[in-house]
This record gives sequence, structure tokens and C-alpha cells, in this order.
Amino acid sequence: MNSTTDPTQRTRRQQQRKALDVVFEVNLVDGTEAERLSVQQAAVIRNVVQWCRRNGNSAPTDTSVT
Repeated sequence: MNSTTDPTQRTRRQQQRKALDVVFEVNLVDGTEAERLSVQQAAVIRNVVQWCRRNGNSAPTDTSVT
């Protein structure tokens, strides 16, 4: 068994670790702003599902895209 690590594998692992470092902020809204954000969120989710289907990524088969 080879105990040395391939430099490419090491770099890939480091990049994956970096990709997991996510910072986000949560803002609570209601009323008209909440409705606007709900519509925007639905559009973004729809776009992601469509992109996944076009690019051969697995998307839930029961997801309806309209």
C-alpha cells in the first residue's frame, strides 16, 4: 500500500473543505416583502431544477417544473 498522497488529491480535498465554509445571514420579513421573496425563491428553485435536468444532474423525478 502506498502511503504517499497524490498532490492532486490533496488539492482537491482542500478545495472541497473550502467549499463547505459558508456564511449566510437570516433576515425575517413579513407582509408584502415576504410575498415578494416567496415568488423570487420559487423562481430560483425552478431555475435550479431546470438546470439540473438540462445538465444531467439528478433532480427529483416527481418535481413539476412549470
